Amino acid sequence: MTPGPETDPNADGAAQRLLPAALLDLPLAGLPLTDGVRSRLRSKGMLSVADALGTEHKWLTETEAAAVRAALTDALGPALGALAASRVYDGPALRARLLAPFRDADQRLLAAAVGVDEPPQPRQVLVRLAGDSELDDCLQVLRSTLAQRCSDLISRMQVELENGFDKHEGLLTRELLEPGSLLSEICAESEDTQLGLRLAAFCLPNLCHLHRGALCAVTSRGFRELMRTLPLLAPQHLLPLPVTELSAQLRRRNIDAPHGLLTHLLHTELRAVIETDAELGEVAAPDQSTPAARLSELLEEFSGPATLNDLTLAYRQRFRSTSRSRLLRHLSENDAFVRIEQDVWSLRRWHLERLAAVSDLVEQTARRVSTADHRIDLIELLAAEHGPETAWLVLDQLRGDPRVRLLGRGEACGADLKQSSVMRRLQRSFRRAAGDVVKGLFLDNQPASQRRLVRRLLEHNRAFVKTASDRIDTLANYPFNPERMEQLIQLVFAQLNGRAGYAQVEAIKDLVDRAELGGRWLTPSLLADILRRNGPFEVLAPNIVALKDLHLPRALARSARQALRDIGEAVTVDDVLRERPELTGFRDCLAELLVDDPMVQSPDGRYFVLS
Repeated sequence: MTPGPETDPNADGAAQRLLPAALLDLPLAGLPLTDGVRSRLRSKGMLSVADALGTEHKWLTETEAAAVRAALTDALGPALGALAASRVYDGPALRARLLAPFRDADQRLLAAAVGVDEPPQPRQVLVRLAGDSELDDCLQVLRSTLAQRCSDLISRMQVELENGFDKHEGLLTRELLEPGSLLSEICAESEDTQLGLRLAAFCLPNLCHLHRGALCAVTSRGFRELMRTLPLLAPQHLLPLPVTELSAQLRRRNIDAPHGLLTHLLHTELRAVIETDAELGEVAAPDQSTPAARLSELLEEFSGPATLNDLTLAYRQRFRSTSRSRLLRHLSENDAFVRIEQDVWSLRRWHLERLAAVSDLVEQTARRVSTADHRIDLIELLAAEHGPETAWLVLDQLRGDPRVRLLGRGEACGADLKQSSVMRRLQRSFRRAAGDVVKGLFLDNQPASQRRLVRRLLEHNRAFVKTASDRIDTLANYPFNPERMEQLIQLVFAQLNGRAGYAQVEAIKDLVDRAELGGRWLTPSLLADILRRNGPFEVLAPNIVALKDLHLPRALARSARQALRDIGEAVTVDDVLRERPELTGFRDCLAELLVDDPMVQSPDGRYFVLS
């Protein structure tokens, strides 16, 4: 091949190595070009495609260059179209194409915002990556650059989204993506199955919003407005409600909520189930399934035993919120489940044969425990000889044995032992002290092996009371025999149950004093601690007593989380109260609730943001 007058030898060599000879030898004269363009090409020695690839044709006008480009497209169009239609965007190729137009700093910001290499980062991390620039402006520049440099990808993505939203009424999940579409290929070929959805939400914010793994046919601002309004229209106590009626109410408020999106939010955010009524059609009804039924469903999906952490994460994703302690209580109290390791739970019906096989070992263990005069660590005793699963199954079978008392953490003692040795020792110590003691010093003097147990007894056992922030006494030193304690509990329960379900502890103390159950010695903090330990109450720091059945901490945390979700950035408790004025009366306990909430992050205890 004879290069033209402005040939780039490196480009020429690359073309010869990579392109087939039939394409390189394709004569330009055979292309549908005008006589003027053909003459110009011949005058520069450009007779074939190879000549055109190896030449810097700055001497061609834009019109002439466009003519050559169009002619080559027409000649190769069918083959290129077939290749484009079958193109698969695997993870490495997609990553390279997305990040190629940007500098290193912008690449890091884009990867963190979309979640290219790792899960998408929260806003505070993106703010640090943006440096001195405004984050939203930086993200918009990234979107504009992608729209220019990856226009074919973005355009195809937009068409697929519009068609998918029309077909599925405003909602697209990974399962609903059209087979063979760009988004489905990205999700299928990438190790991260949600990457395609996040990429679409980032590149097309005016078309969609990503929520719980689903693309919604609304903008982020429209989604926030919808989530502020929908709970007001469909509170739990008004369900069931026709879905068409809810949709009509939203339209009257100029809020767009396609049917698929509306049912998705009713299920994921409001915990409603969509049922069909003979007269009303589709209705949103309260979800009547119990936590135990939900846990059974999750274990069925796991197709085997699961750790408590895995169950907690799956439960939160499916049913909004819960805590490890709450799920542990349901797993422990329901006979449908059985623990097979320290932190692993399973369905009992999967282990019926194994449970029957250990019946003889259960009987031997029960006799040994009932004749011992001290507690026995059954897990340590049985696991060494029979394995951990057998040890936990034996412990499960001993729960209903009248000869055995389970003490927690795999320990047991005989049922005829009325009081544990630790409790007997503690009560002797308090009798010698003849009054309250400093909790911290008292714990330091306990045996190291029992310090954790003693701390829990001092904090929760009914035999003790907290007289000050770090002082502990025994309840026996105060005038509350069983009759007076029962009278106190009934009085406070009736007071709270007949009102909002909670009250300031000072108001409760006035009521108790008028009933001659208290006096100057009964301080508000002492009364709150007695009620917490002995009745169906819980205390919200620093001075609110509420009925346990009210689940007030959970309701407050949920409302505060919604405020954080609406605000969308790290804020203080005061900012949350401005967004939710109805929480003002709980200002003093909100920070503690948010710190304990596993769905909220707080690096300094002052600023809070959803994780």
